[in-house]
Amino acid sequence: MMGGTRGRMGRVLAAIAGAWLLGICAAQADDDLAAAQKQFVTSCGTCHVVDPKAGPRQGPNLAGLIGRKAGTYPGYKYSAALANAGFTWDADNLDKWITNAQAFKPGTTMPYRQADPAKRARIIAYLKSLSVEK
Repeated sequence: MMGGTRGRMGRVLAAIAGAWLLGICAAQADDDLAAAQKQFVTSCGTCHVVDPKAGPRQGPNLAGLIGRKAGTYPGYKYSAALANAGFTWDADNLDKWITNAQAFKPGTTMPYRQADPAKRARIIAYLKSLSVEK
């Protein structure tokens, strides 16, 4: 009888520890997403919005960007280079774009550049969190 009680107690303690670790991981994920959102607002928020109901600003609305064909946000006038780019936004293309849009796709008009890979990763993580295709 004792062995059965210990086994049950061990499973209960393991379940409690697992729930506690999941709570820590969820809190960490929330902190990471908050940092990613802050980075997006700081780096991109002057020219871009991510509210699906908002129109474009100086740049196109980036709501649902990941998985979208480049140069296709309705109502935004893209440079010919981006309108005819022929690729779909994914993390790799977005990383190259944020690093240096004009080197990635010559003839584009976005002047922003981000040399810091950690900042680019936060921006991309935030945009991925808003995407249907995560």
